[in-house]
Amino acid sequence: MKKTIWIVTACLAVTALLVTACGPAATTTPPTTAPPTTAPPTTAPPTTTPAGPEKPRYGGTGSVVLTADIQGFDEAFTGHTYLFATHLTNEELLEGNWAIGPVGTGQADFILGGINSLETKTGALADRWEIPKLGTVVFHIREGVHWALNKDSEASRLVNGRELTVDDIVYNLKRMCTAPRAYIKTAYPALAASAVITSDKATRTVTIECPVDQWANSITLFPDYLFIFPPEVIAKYGDINNWRNSVGTGPFMLTDFVSNGSATLVRNPDYWQKDPVGPGKGNQLPYLDGVKILIIPDTATRLSAMRTAKVNGLGAEYVDAWPIIQENPSIKYKPYIYDSCMTIAMRTDKKELPFSDIRVRQALFLATDFNKIKNDYYKGQAEILVWPIIYTREYASAYVPMDKLPANVRELYSYNPTKAKELLTAAGYPTGFKTTIITYNTESYVEYLSMIKAMWAQVGVDLTIDAREYAVWFSRISARSYDQMIYTWNSGIGTFMKMINFRGTSMYNSSYVNDPVVEKAWTEMQQYVGINEPKMNQINAELMPYVLEQCWVHPKPNPTTYTMWWPWVHNYEGAFNVGYYNYPSYQKYVWLDLDLKEKMTGRR
Repeated sequence: MKKTIWIVTACLAVTALLVTACGPAATTTPPTTAPPTTAPPTTAPPTTTPAGPEKPRYGGTGSVVLTADIQGFDEAFTGHTYLFATHLTNEELLEGNWAIGPVGTGQADFILGGINSLETKTGALADRWEIPKLGTVVFHIREGVHWALNKDSEASRLVNGRELTVDDIVYNLKRMCTAPRAYIKTAYPALAASAVITSDKATRTVTIECPVDQWANSITLFPDYLFIFPPEVIAKYGDINNWRNSVGTGPFMLTDFVSNGSATLVRNPDYWQKDPVGPGKGNQLPYLDGVKILIIPDTATRLSAMRTAKVNGLGAEYVDAWPIIQENPSIKYKPYIYDSCMTIAMRTDKKELPFSDIRVRQALFLATDFNKIKNDYYKGQAEILVWPIIYTREYASAYVPMDKLPANVRELYSYNPTKAKELLTAAGYPTGFKTTIITYNTESYVEYLSMIKAMWAQVGVDLTIDAREYAVWFSRISARSYDQMIYTWNSGIGTFMKMINFRGTSMYNSSYVNDPVVEKAWTEMQQYVGINEPKMNQINAELMPYVLEQCWVHPKPNPTTYTMWWPWVHNYEGAFNVGYYNYPSYQKYVWLDLDLKEKMTGRR
């Protein structure tokens, strides 16, 4: 397997890395034992590490490593997901409920960014919310929250640590609906145009109303996918694209940024939130004195830093990380599967093409040796059933595992070229057919499609790989402009209630699916989004056997991903996204036992 392994676009920039001091340490040769071939465990293995203090300690510097540069600081210009420093300086109306995460009750893992269940959220800038009817949500804005005051920052002095107001919230919600480059404005124009945002200063409430057909978009975007910025800073400077204009209510304050190098943040001493769970329950957050964001694109450099204990942890690393875990029994780790996958999409809407026939689509599945891809290409560390959603603890009841699917659906994931040929013959292609797939001309994409090409050739399907430059390839995806097949990706699990991977006109419905069974289930599900999530999940689970039987897209197995950390990192069990694409906001809960680190490594 090549060192270059596919990773979905949103994950390209992220790998968690907690850092304090650096220094030399001994290294050992990685063992050659193969990694596990079973499903990832849900808990870290036992260690021989000495027990640390039960009560949290303040101090130390945590860090986050990105594999690409920070792309911006203002959500009106840069997508929410990529504002990594802003996730530590600014806040949203709601956030993931840390108390039910892995260091709390364990109801949620908070690893995947796509988790957007209201049942896993708690108040942030809004201390509570209510949904009086479908299409309407009322947020009660928290009292006693102040903008952080950094006396060395002109922008911060402008705001002067004043209290957050209802007007601040309304301003930002409306800005995201009107700013030309804002995500809600560009990706959800119907919601941006139809949302009615009002407030009541006396009751400190903000109400968002929208048509019922936009409700799923509204309740999944406004609460936990939109930062709040001080209006006076934007009024004076025009935007917050300059990092020096960063002002927020969050746990840290941005004090320095070097493009493609690092960002430096310090503790906000007036932060409002308390630790909600564990031995430190009730303690003022954050515990860390600051956070350092580092950009380290090279995989070998990151892994070397972990192996020598120059860093406190790593995350979003693939099979190359396994030897480090094996050779260091004290390292804690958590494997997981990313919630978006690459897929081969096909024009099911063109009646003249083979892909409009379900028998052809099923034949392509049967002609693919998914287990060989898992075991040989990914050395056993992969999941096959990853489209349209994967298994997560938070959405477990919406997922149907392979062993619970009907036998005829399970069969589609088994390698059976003989039956594939029978289906092609029945569909009118006894000798197969020729087709072309458009892809990005990167090595890992072409390598994977070359394996598919070889497998399909055994049943007479002659696949031509048309590798294009990124800009051309992406433009074809975004416009759904391709003739036969295209290699693309699906939307993450947090959108399953919208069914956009196999419904509607967005780029995620890359196979042009328009199906009455789906439409009926979607209509029923919309009545329960944000209202009754167990029922919403049930509808999705009941639909899954039908969707999988249709074989509308051909999914690529997803590799196992690892997050790992040394035992001096406390109040942490592998969480990345505490809420909807909220990486790396978990840093406000972490505390470091520097005495333990010194005992284990000789360094603090």
